[in-house]
Amino acid sequence: MRAPSRPETAPAPLRLQGLTWRPLTRREPTIAGLDLEIPAGQRVLLAGASGSGKSTVLRALAGLLDPETGEGSGLAPAPARPGERGLLLQNPAHALVAASVGRDAAFGPENAALPRSEIRARADDALAAARVDLDPSRAPLEASGGQQQRVALAGALALGPDLLLLDEPTSMLDAATSQQVRTAILEAARDRTLVLAEHRIEPWLPHVDRLVVLGPQAEVLADGEPLALLRERRALLVEAGVVEENGDRSTSADGAAGAAHDGPVVAALRGVTVPARGLRDTIDLEVPSGRITVLTGPSGAGKTTALRVMLGATAPATGSVKRPERERIASVPQNPEHSFVARTVREEVLASPWAGDEQFAAQLLDRSGLAHLAGAHPSRLSGGEQRRVAIVAALAQRPSLLALDEPTVGLDARRRREVRDLLTEAAAQGCAVLVASHDPELIDHAHETLVLPASAEPAAPSARARRIPADALNPLTLCLIGILAALGSFAVQTWQGGLLALLPLALLAPLAVRTLRGGLLRLVPILLSAAGLAWTTALLGEAPALSGDAWLLGLKEAARIMVFVAPGVLALGSVEVTALGDALGGRLRLPARPVAAAVVALVRVGHLGRQWEIITRTRVQRGLGSPASPRLLASSTLALLVDTLRGAEQQALAMDSRGFATATQRTWAEPSRLSRADLVGTALAVGLLVWPLAAELIVR
Repeated sequence: MRAPSRPETAPAPLRLQGLTWRPLTRREPTIAGLDLEIPAGQRVLLAGASGSGKSTVLRALAGLLDPETGEGSGLAPAPARPGERGLLLQNPAHALVAASVGRDAAFGPENAALPRSEIRARADDALAAARVDLDPSRAPLEASGGQQQRVALAGALALGPDLLLLDEPTSMLDAATSQQVRTAILEAARDRTLVLAEHRIEPWLPHVDRLVVLGPQAEVLADGEPLALLRERRALLVEAGVVEENGDRSTSADGAAGAAHDGPVVAALRGVTVPARGLRDTIDLEVPSGRITVLTGPSGAGKTTALRVMLGATAPATGSVKRPERERIASVPQNPEHSFVARTVREEVLASPWAGDEQFAAQLLDRSGLAHLAGAHPSRLSGGEQRRVAIVAALAQRPSLLALDEPTVGLDARRRREVRDLLTEAAAQGCAVLVASHDPELIDHAHETLVLPASAEPAAPSARARRIPADALNPLTLCLIGILAALGSFAVQTWQGGLLALLPLALLAPLAVRTLRGGLLRLVPILLSAAGLAWTTALLGEAPALSGDAWLLGLKEAARIMVFVAPGVLALGSVEVTALGDALGGRLRLPARPVAAAVVALVRVGHLGRQWEIITRTRVQRGLGSPASPRLLASSTLALLVDTLRGAEQQALAMDSRGFATATQRTWAEPSRLSRADLVGTALAVGLLVWPLAAELIVR
C-alpha cells in the first residue's frame, strides 16, 4: 500500500540562513551561523563527529527549536500545516505516543481533526508503507527495536509530510533489520524531501543525492555529491570522524584486537535459556581473561538478556552461570545516563568504591579524549561523550569482567576507534571483555564472536486480558460509579452501618477484577490505610485510648474510608487509558490537548518500572549500595526523575512534529459509545450512592 499522499501544492525549498542556536544548558552555541539550502525532493545525508549539531539541525529544519529552551537567530518558521515536516528521533521509544500500534499511527491525523474514516485509512496506509507487521492492538513499547523504528516511521508518514527528517534511524539495529528499515524509509520517501543524520554513512550513499559534513558548531566542512567527496576529500572526512582511515578495519581478530592471551575463563554461561525474555536456544559461552568476546545476532535474539544473566540481573530458566565476585565486575548499560551519579566527569569516574586510583582515572580520561571535560556535568555532555564517560568509569574499577551493551551506538568513526582501543587495552591488561553489539567493526575487532540465532518462534503478542463485565461499560460510567460511591460514603455514621455499606464490594469486585491477585494488589494499599486510620482513631479519638468504644470508632472510620475509595479503585482499575481519553475528549468535549497529553503520560507511566530496575541495578553493580540502601534509592529516584523529564522533552518534540502543538480542535479516532450496559452501570452507581444511607437506616 502507498504512504498517505501529500497535498497537491508543490513544497518550497528548505532554507536556513545565519542560524545560531545556544541551548540554555550550554555556554557555547551548538550551531553558529549555519547557511543551508535544500531543494524540494532532494535526499541529503548529514554527517559529522559526535556533538557536531546534526540533531539540532534536524530540529531547526523541522521548525521545532523552542525559544523557551534556548537562544537563537535565523530560526525556521513553524510548519504551515500539522505534520508538514515529519521528524523521526534517534530513540524510537521517545516517538511512540499511544498504547497501541494502530492508535500511534493515528495520532497525527487525530491532531489534524480529520474525519474518522480518513484517520483510519491514513493510519492503515502509513503502517503498510512502513512495513509494520504487528497487530494494531499491540503495545508498541513491547515490540523489538526494529519494529519500534517502523512504527515511529508510520507515525511520521500518516500526515503525508513534504519533508522527512530522520535522526540515526538504524543506529540500534542489526544489519538485516537495518536493511529492512532503510528499505521502508526509501520506499516511503519517494518524491519527498529526505534529510537524515547518520554516523554510518556507507549503506546510505547509493541512495542520497548529497552529503553535507558538519564540524564543530555545525560548520559546513564539505558539501557535495557523496561519492565525489569520498574520492576527493577523504582526508577531510577521516579528520571529521565521518569515515575511518583505509586499513583501520581489520578482518583478522588478532590483527585488530592484538594477540590474544590464553588466560583462564573468568565468566561462563553453560546451557542457559531464558524463554520469558526471548532467549529460547541454549547458550554456552566462555569469557576468558585477556580477550574481547562479542555477542551478536538479530534484534530480539537475546543479547542483552545474556548479559543480564552473566551479571546476575536475570535468573536463567535452565543452565548455570560462572562469574567473578561483584567487586570484580563492571558494566556499561545501553543508556549511559542510567549509571551517572556524580556532578562532574572526574567524580563520576571515581564514584565507585572500587575505583580509587586518581592517577589511573586521569590517564583513562586523557586516552579517551575526555580530559578537557573533567569538570563538566556528565548529563550535559553529548551522547557520544556520555558513552565514553561510562566506559572509562567502568575501566577505572580495574575489573576482571567488563560487560558492555552496545558501547559504540551514537559514536562517530573516530570515537568508535577510541572505544575499541580502550577495550583492547583492557584486554591486554588481563580483563575479560564481553560486549553485546551489532557494530560490524567491533565484531571484526573481537577475539571471539558468538552469534545468537533469531528467536526460534516469533515473539507472541500480548495475551488478551480476560473479559469482565466492566469492559462493556463506557469509562465515564466507571468514573460515575467511583464518584457516586465516594459521595455515598459520607452517610456512614456507625460501625455497623459501615460494615453493611461494604457489602456491595463483594458483588462489585468479580465484575471489575480480572484476576484475584490483581484485585488484591489494588485493595492492599486501601486496607493498609484503613488499618492505620483505625489505629490512629482508637489511640487519639474522642473515646478513651484503645478502649472498646475507641476501637469501634476506629472501625467506623476504617469502613468509611473503604466505602469512599474501594469502589472507585475497583471500577477505574479496569479502564483502558486510551478509551478514557476518547471518552473525556470525544464524549465530554474536554480541551483536546490536555486530554491527549494526559493519555500519553499515563501510557508512559506503565513503563517506568523497567527504567527503575535498570537504574538501581547499575548502581548496585558499581558498589554504591544495596537495593534497600536509602542513599541508593534516593539517587535512583533522582536519576529516574531526570531520565523521565528528558524523555518527556523528546516525546513532546515528537508529538509537536505530528501536529500536537496546534491541535486545539481534535478528532478522536475511535468513538466513545454508550450502550444499554451503561444504563445498568448508572443504576449501580446510584445504588452505591444511596446504599450507605439505607444501611444506616437498617442498623438503627
